[in-house]
Amino acid sequence: MVKNLFLYILLIVGLMSCNLDSKLSDNKEQKNNNGAKREVLDSVQKDFTKNLEGEQEYKNLAIPVKPTMNSGSFDNESGISNIPIKQNQKKEIKEEDLIPVTDEEKRAYKIIKNIEENILESSGFSELIRDVCILKNEYALIRGNFYDVLRDIQNKYISMKEDYEKNKDKIRILTQLLNKASMGHELDRLINDIDIAEQKIKSAATFFKTAQESLKESIIQRLKNKNKGSYSLQLSRQAIIKAENALNHLETHVYKKVDSIVKKKEITEFIEHAKTILANLNA
Repeated sequence: MVKNLFLYILLIVGLMSCNLDSKLSDNKEQKNNNGAKREVLDSVQKDFTKNLEGEQEYKNLAIPVKPTMNSGSFDNESGISNIPIKQNQKKEIKEEDLIPVTDEEKRAYKIIKNIEENILESSGFSELIRDVCILKNEYALIRGNFYDVLRDIQNKYISMKEDYEKNKDKIRILTQLLNKASMGHELDRLINDIDIAEQKIKSAATFFKTAQESLKESIIQRLKNKNKGSYSLQLSRQAIIKAENALNHLETHVYKKVDSIVKKKEITEFIEHAKTILANLNA
């Protein structure tokens, strides 16, 4: 197409450069020549115009059609700045935001609060563990004193039996004391209960701490991922289980500790009573 246009242009230039007034003899011939030239020029111009129109039509067909875009996704040609970008920015969560909302969170919180206010009160687990360790050491001393007194009673009883008639009343008193020897089995049981109480309070402290952490993490996960509550629910249920375990261990600890304290008084009173009797018998 470009080649044909070039030839047409050359032809027009050539015709225009020709000497139309070249040495012709008569005007008629000149007129005829001019008419012939005009016909050629008109023909060339018509063909040139036709070819130009054809080329323009080709060019129009060659223009790529711009693809249609969804106006809902893009508002301008680039569209990048208008795309909503989801950024995973860590949401700042303050302590005052950690409020139990779900049923599971409220239940775990209630158990934890009950432990704090009704069992721990102003003391903490470290103090409770220290108290039970003190009680354990006291029972170790009581046990030693008990068996020392029991041995003294038995020795005195044997010596008194050598003169039964003379020491009949003393033997009767010593027999009553020996009947209390079964208290030794009770004493061993109580010492074992104190060991259990110590284990329970240490386990309760671990369960309680885990319950607090699980509840806190449950609330945080709920606040961070409002559309994904399964993990938060799992954590809150775990907090309930741990808090209940802590409560159960604490109740066992308290029961065995109180029972040991009550029995300790009975045993120490017996030991002091026995020592007094032995002292009177030796007088």
